[in-house]
Amino acid sequence: MTMIREALADTFGLLKNLPLLWLSGLIIAIVSAGDILIGGTDQISTGGFQIIAFLLFPFIIAGSYGIIREEKNDLSVYFRYGKNYYFRVLLPLLIVLFASFLTILLVISSTAIIGVIPTADSAFMIAMGVSVPILLLTYFYDTFAVFRDEKIFDSLKSSIALVLFYSWKVLLFIVVNIVIFGITLFGLAFVWAALLWEKVSELGEMDPDLISSMSGEEVMAFLGPNAVVATAVVLFLWAFLITPFTLTFKAAFFRRLEKVPIEQQEQVGVYDEKGRWYKY
Repeated sequence: MTMIREALADTFGLLKNLPLLWLSGLIIAIVSAGDILIGGTDQISTGGFQIIAFLLFPFIIAGSYGIIREEKNDLSVYFRYGKNYYFRVLLPLLIVLFASFLTILLVISSTAIIGVIPTADSAFMIAMGVSVPILLLTYFYDTFAVFRDEKIFDSLKSSIALVLFYSWKVLLFIVVNIVIFGITLFGLAFVWAALLWEKVSELGEMDPDLISSMSGEEVMAFLGPNAVVATAVVLFLWAFLITPFTLTFKAAFFRRLEKVPIEQQEQVGVYDEKGRWYKY
């Protein structure tokens, strides 16, 4: 926990001393708000904004890590790292997503072959059970790619080794991130309610059974057109705050983690005359 507190202190220090890190949050915030305001009424536009966000993420990840690596609040550093390390971040991500999809497909197909047809709920559980461990093991591939200049498969292997060796520290780090996300969402929920206070008050006075029977679209229609604007504002704030914080916190924790010496356990044994190792 001490390491996480130190990484958290490093994070706030970096966000204060390197304000260009907030550029990543601003970029994703604009895309996210545009998705709500423009794409909310157009499915084609929604898909376009999602593709833009997916393609932008490797650039802003590499750019943010570059600023942290060199500790320079320089726009040229941001764009240089974003350009030079773009595919080192994107390609491993595509490999991870493809591996997750293929594994999920194989598991579902195997269960169907033996006569167990997965339901929607069981298919979701299978997908989560497969994708979460894969994503967790490869969580630090992007930091290895940028901070260690490692290539595609090397960064994936290094991340897996790091997570396996420091599994409890990494899990605790993930939990702390989730808690921070939850607190931020809780606070932004009050902002959303304040922007729509009159309609939210009316909704709160309605019969709970009637509210529970309403779909999301019906609730949004009841709240009126201002609900879309309020949602866009909250989503903008969420992306603007969480994106730079998440990237900086991850980089700070990684730099702290890689400084910890790895203790090698000495194996007791002997080699025979043919060079074979026998462990006692």
